[in-house]
Amino acid sequence: MTIEALTTERTISKLVLLEDAIAKLLNRQEKDWGCFQVVKEGDFYSLYIPSLASLKLYQSSKSIVYKGYWWHEREDTLPDIKDRSEKPDIYLRKKRKEVPDKKNPRLIKQQRIFEIYYRYNSCPEVRRLNQIITRAIGDRILSSVTISPAEELVPLILISEAD
Repeated sequence: MTIEALTTERTISKLVLLEDAIAKLLNRQEKDWGCFQVVKEGDFYSLYIPSLASLKLYQSSKSIVYKGYWWHEREDTLPDIKDRSEKPDIYLRKKRKEVPDKKNPRLIKQQRIFEIYYRYNSCPEVRRLNQIITRAIGDRILSSVTISPAEELVPLILISEAD
């Protein structure tokens, strides 16, 4: 086995472990073993990754709300989700749109739009993690949202970098 193949194999196995940790984070389950750990801290679940700041993720149990903050370990306090001066690194905006039916233009259907944003980060690892986590949040929303086909279209998930 060549060095390149071995490195690729190690990278892929770490990505699988990271995806598992992200799934545990979104499922609100603690994971206290391995390279990537998930710990409950107050209203947040924190993803700890070696050599990076920790991601503090807030999820509302009552509605679809996600707010993620990259937080340095040296800070003892948790982010205040009600304080608008603390901008989340990952957040969600919800909208509704009325769309005419293609077969019957007089019939108007509702479509929910979930815009998931991640803030630009100069660290390429954090930027890539933001993309992976926002994609996982989008997949989770699509799998958990129920629609009534007679009145509603499939929800639209948009992922983009915040301004």
